[in-house]
Amino acid sequence: MGTAIGQILPLAVGVALSPVPIIAVTLMLMSQRARLNGPVFVIGWLIGLAVIGVVVLAVSGPGGASSHGKPATWVSVLKLGLGLLLLLLAVRQWHDRPRPGHEVEAPKWMGSVERSAREKRAKLIGDAIGGFSS
Repeated sequence: MGTAIGQILPLAVGVALSPVPIIAVTLMLMSQRARLNGPVFVIGWLIGLAVIGVVVLAVSGPGGASSHGKPATWVSVLKLGLGLLLLLLAVRQWHDRPRPGHEVEAPKWMGSVERSAREKRAKLIGDAIGGFSS
């Protein structure tokens, strides 16, 4: 168990320091309802991460992920597949980037922070947890 926590801890720190929630909180703190929006977002984000963590741990469990101290073949194949998927997404994002000289439009979610109602705050929290590229 300690080895598993040691292997996943760098990823957890990366998620915790992700720039998207930091940007969202910064924008919320500059909004008119900052005292409500900022803490609600942070609490929702932390609860969302906890729920995702619990679900992943419950689904994955110990279910044959290693044999004789080495990872099972399916674990290595899964890691390779996820790595290739992330590489393809990075290439797609690189090709969709704005060209020099073109004005970049601000993401829609940044404008909605100022005028967010309860429903919009919930959607914004969900977007931040799920990750988005717009």
